[in-house]
Amino acid sequence: MHPPPPLSLTDFRGRLDRVMAENAGRHVVVLALDGVNLATARRCWPSADVRLMRAVSPTTSSACWLSALTGLPVADHAVPGFVFTAPSGGPGLVTFLDYQGTDLTPAADNVFSDAARHGRTPLAVLGDMEHYGSAWRDALLAHATPVPGNSFYTEDGAYRRRPAAEVVTRIRTAVEETLGRHGTSRPCLLWCFVEVDQHVHRHGYDTHTTEVLTALGEFAASLAARDAVVVAHADHGLVPTVHDPALSDLLDHMGRRYGFTMGGAGRMRWLYPDRPGGHAELSARLREALPGDVRVLPADRVFPAGSAARSRVGDVLLVAEGEKFLTDPAYRYDHGSFAPEETDTPFAVWR
Repeated sequence: MHPPPPLSLTDFRGRLDRVMAENAGRHVVVLALDGVNLATARRCWPSADVRLMRAVSPTTSSACWLSALTGLPVADHAVPGFVFTAPSGGPGLVTFLDYQGTDLTPAADNVFSDAARHGRTPLAVLGDMEHYGSAWRDALLAHATPVPGNSFYTEDGAYRRRPAAEVVTRIRTAVEETLGRHGTSRPCLLWCFVEVDQHVHRHGYDTHTTEVLTALGEFAASLAARDAVVVAHADHGLVPTVHDPALSDLLDHMGRRYGFTMGGAGRMRWLYPDRPGGHAELSARLREALPGDVRVLPADRVFPAGSAARSRVGDVLLVAEGEKFLTDPAYRYDHGSFAPEETDTPFAVWR
């Protein structure tokens, strides 16, 4: 018997719509788990139906979550990563967590407007997303009633290391209290954001991570036994990555010599050459100078030419294929590239 074909992250909206349609009268709870890979999810959730759902490229939270909730590929929703050209077309670069302006994305409808169409109350437990007050979050959670006041892996916008049992208790409380407050008159779609990514960046898929995911699987099974349907999904996984100061110094030197600025984040960066048409020469010089496990690509290989996303990235991409690259020195794992451990994420259902 052959396994079912893999899903794409852009299939998530349609799959969730089907779950809502087939379970009229039942609450649907969605655990949105940032940074959880497929292999770990399968180990921790033996009672769930877990399918492979492949992330979009680049494997960054900004691009992946927007693709999941809107069903749009990155080329169409136009949020390519962490740092990119200002949507207004003005000079300089913006970060998706800070940008407050208009024209960030043409995305309009999403899973929450789908829920309203099904007669459900659309709720978004902000969780670790509460401090992301930006146009990106507004677009991502459009049509939902936001539920503030919960944090799992963050406190005042910074990573907070808590015991696994405390993290899970906070999630259970947030979900159960929200359903109790909003779910008495009609069924809800409740989407709850948990930034496991904050922990995995620093510690990997360690005992803490597996304890949290295992307990969340048990919680999901208990909700399903109480006549809810629970879905868990993720945006990307992470792979071992450490900051390479020598590579950072080399790129700083080349930036001064050949003239470029850098955007992107994590394991994929893009370069904006100062000189129009200078990308071919810059690419050649980079291939000569950079380590063999840093791949140099034209941007059109990842972002379709002429697309809204392509207009916001530089002409030259640098993609990590090994463990040494550019990252936060405090990190031991990162994401953004093409490694299967990053692209293979779970779509899990407890009925």
